[in-house]
Amino acid sequence: MAGQSLHVRPSAAVILDSTAVTVSRQSSTTRRTDSVNEDIRETVAPLIDAVSKAWDQMVRQVDEVLRWSPEPTPGERGSPAAMADGELREALLAVAFRLIDNIDPVRLAGFPAAGDHRWRFNLPATVETHVLEMFTEGSHAFSLAVIGLRDHASLADLTAVGRLADILVRARWLLEPSEADRRRERAYALTAEAIAWFQAMSDRSGETGGADQPDLPGEIADRARTMEARLAEIRQEDGFREVRVPKRRKLFEAYLPGSGLTLFALSSAAASRPGSAPSALFYSEPGTGNMLYNFQRLHLTRAYWLAQAIMLYADLCDVAAPVLVQHDWEEIIATAEARLRPLSEEADRRYQQVLRRGIHPGL
Repeated sequence: MAGQSLHVRPSAAVILDSTAVTVSRQSSTTRRTDSVNEDIRETVAPLIDAVSKAWDQMVRQVDEVLRWSPEPTPGERGSPAAMADGELREALLAVAFRLIDNIDPVRLAGFPAAGDHRWRFNLPATVETHVLEMFTEGSHAFSLAVIGLRDHASLADLTAVGRLADILVRARWLLEPSEADRRRERAYALTAEAIAWFQAMSDRSGETGGADQPDLPGEIADRARTMEARLAEIRQEDGFREVRVPKRRKLFEAYLPGSGLTLFALSSAAASRPGSAPSALFYSEPGTGNMLYNFQRLHLTRAYWLAQAIMLYADLCDVAAPVLVQHDWEEIIATAEARLRPLSEEADRRYQQVLRRGIHPGL
């Protein structure tokens, strides 16, 4: 329900005007009804104003508790350098929620992308279906990251940010060639990668399954081999060469340019972590060693990751817009990036300063 507001009511002036019109029509024939009309104005006006003020106060309280309509913080209109860490985080939250509201990913959920009649499986195989799937999952990952960093932030929320980065680099790799055939080759490569993943998962599941259990892994493996064979046939019909998706590290280095901190932080966000050491570093407050559950006072850590999530999602929307025929996104993204830039630069500057003093949560 983010972005909605309860501020839907007629103003006191509108109510009074409509009351006056109604009463005046009924009182045009006698002075007595004219007097009643004046009495209504004098009696009802203060009551309506009082009810209106009470309504506004209730709406503000509900919005504050449920956070349906994140209002800009006082510092958002000032210089980011003058903001406290908490104000910086709130300002970035406002940018994130505006971006979600304006892009409105739910609206695209019912728009099917152009598929290939030769491919009858659920996995995407065309450029259009891949981009739509990427945008849908990326939108979910962004929403999870923003809500998590707002309400109940933890290392688990950063996995959503890392997943968003994974989706973005694959989308950029897919759409890098300008030629339609080269893009289609890469779309087939992404499909083949997904089929290989299903095969690997079914093999592992089959090794651990008992003799009395249904052979679901075997059925999945058979289905994966069928998809693999059909994809090879379609690729041959089209006269395309077989290409492979680059490794994750190479994709990050090539399609996610940025500082060493950005690349390291994002590439490690979605990776598996050995033991509890990373969690201890992440939740531990520098200088005190206190374990800060839900980040508590770590507003800067949350602000930094919010900025990363917003940048990644804006870039994904920018990449996907031409394929999804969403030309109005250009202005939406430009506005979001203009608001984000000074806030992100300040969050990054402060985070770099903390890192220079030693190991810090978030990596």
